[in-house]
Amino acid sequence: MHRCLAQTVLFLSGKLKYNILEVMNMRKMLKENKGFSLVELLVAILIMAVIAGTAITLFGGVLNSSRENADKETAESIKRAILTYMNSTNDVNLSCLGQKWTVAGAQDGKLTSDNLIQYLGLQISIPKDTSLKPSFKKPGSVPASVTVNAPPTADVIRNASDLGGDFGPFLDLTKDFSPKKPGTTGWIINIDKEMQVVDVEPSVDPALANCVVSFITGTSV
Repeated sequence: MHRCLAQTVLFLSGKLKYNILEVMNMRKMLKENKGFSLVELLVAILIMAVIAGTAITLFGGVLNSSRENADKETAESIKRAILTYMNSTNDVNLSCLGQKWTVAGAQDGKLTSDNLIQYLGLQISIPKDTSLKPSFKKPGSVPASVTVNAPPTADVIRNASDLGGDFGPFLDLTKDFSPKKPGTTGWIINIDKEMQVVDVEPSVDPALANCVVSFITGTSV
């Protein structure tokens, strides 16, 4: 009986010791899993803010770079279209597209870059008869809902040196040719007809006053 009692006491003491260890382990776990302090929360928020700011800056840089590259490609397309038109028609002073010149050879009326882009998207027919004026037609690929202006008849001047024939379109008017960089309002186009050099740059003029086609050297032919 004493032996049985001793075994029982030993069992109970072992069980008690086990329970005490369990309680101690639970208390230790609770201490280790306690909530964040205010300082820890502030540090975590600060780290998240820095990461977010860095991500926004990187994204903004990539977006601006993408817009600049898109504008460069658009400018190159406009350059190629102008040079191709000039070489194809020999209309180096753009008089068939409404660019006016005085008798002395100075520029009288200036095309806007927006109008020039539209005109180069038309099908252009220059009669071989130098007494007749060129005609313009909207390509069938351009939807009827898209309004495209042609040069005013009164502004179109056919020179004897202009080549007759059907030309264009030199630009696809179903595409958007406006600059994408924020703050830009249009294109400034400068043409050196003697050197056959065309420069196209985005304009930041809010009044669009500078978004015109200018001849930087040379005189009317």
